[in-house]
Amino acid sequence: MTMDIDTLLEGGPSYGVLDAKDGYLLYGREGHEAEFRSLAAEVEASADGFEVIPLKDDEDRCDRLFIAPLAEEKSFAPRD
Repeated sequence: MTMDIDTLLEGGPSYGVLDAKDGYLLYGREGHEAEFRSLAAEVEASADGFEVIPLKDDEDRCDRLFIAPLAEEKSFAPRD
């Protein structure tokens, strides 16, 4: 199943979302670490249209994901 970036950016019970300069940071909520790691693995495996960079804690477990769209849609048409 392909993960949709817009759905991911809504957040959920196991994770929150922060707007970063060139993308978004998804972070696991306290008490939901295993659920977040499962989601992170699914996002990494099925990302389509966005780049995924897992960020790991001291124990080498994914506790955050940086996601960024591959192509920005422009709100204007270029001039000829």
